[in-house]
Amino acid sequence: MGAVAPEVALGELYVGYAADPDIRSVASSGGVVSGVLTHLLERHLIDAALVSRITSVDGRVCGVTELARTKQQVLDHAGSSYIDTPVVNRVKALRDIPGKVAVVALPCQARLLKRLLARDGALRQKVALVIGLFCRGTVTRQFYEDIFGRYGIDQAAVESVKVDRGHLKGMVYVRLRDQQERAIPFATLNAYRMAGVHAKRYCLWCDEHLSEQADLSVGDIFTKEFKRRPIKHSAFICRSETAADVVAQMQCDGLLELELFGIDRYRRTFSRLERYSNDLRPRRVAARLTGFKPVGPPSWRVNPAHCLAWTLFMLNRRLTGSDAGRRLVYGLPSSLISLVSLSIKALSRI
Repeated sequence: MGAVAPEVALGELYVGYAADPDIRSVASSGGVVSGVLTHLLERHLIDAALVSRITSVDGRVCGVTELARTKQQVLDHAGSSYIDTPVVNRVKALRDIPGKVAVVALPCQARLLKRLLARDGALRQKVALVIGLFCRGTVTRQFYEDIFGRYGIDQAAVESVKVDRGHLKGMVYVRLRDQQERAIPFATLNAYRMAGVHAKRYCLWCDEHLSEQADLSVGDIFTKEFKRRPIKHSAFICRSETAADVVAQMQCDGLLELELFGIDRYRRTFSRLERYSNDLRPRRVAARLTGFKPVGPPSWRVNPAHCLAWTLFMLNRRLTGSDAGRRLVYGLPSSLISLVSLSIKALSRI
């Protein structure tokens, strides 16, 4: 008889990484998402995985969601995208595709998928697993159009974008269709994103960041402890028996290294971030100050530092919503945008 897989507790947060170094080499953290998808494909538990990447279509850069049927295709889509992708629409099209499929989605997409699958039994039978990513906000494709323009990259020539993110630094590698490669510092790209430039409008009001409606939730774990470790780790939470069985079997087979971190410990460690990200009241004040329509009832009993952080964020979102504002923002030194991003981060911790 084979080894019995260990029990993985539902709702608990674990940290770990894919044992396969080829998977980790293209992953943004520990490669858990790609490792799970590869395991499901090679065990014939699914016929394809619905995954996303950045490329150019009809001359414009955008996020696309595609079916990966092999390990190599999964690895081609590995890593962070930070862009809006058409996941839900692609899931709706699965009715015409034979076989079982696993889906990788953002928290907002996982929530919509749960509702969709609840009322569509035929589609529910096709989706074997929903993997939700931790997310603190994404951007529209205009973000990449402007960033690439700033670096003199022809967006129509973009074949793929890979984020090689370290604990502190990293690079964004843009591969062109002629096989040339351009590199952008991840810190620069992330500063624009964290400052609110071209933030997706829905993200202004999102307060669910850990993909609570997915079967398996996965994200980064960049604490001081894990920054010191030579192998980057992912954080993940099994929210269904199906996900727990898959993770346990992978650990038993030596495909996944994991250890218990604990959801309570995670929430204590990131309590300031959680408080800032989940409280909508400061956002409502910031929305009024920057001309956005607030969601929910007004309240002025808020953290003033958080109000200022969200005001800066929404102001940049407002500016980049117009051509004149975009010219203004991208005409500023990137060091100034980095300063704004760092200010938002500092204010969010108060």
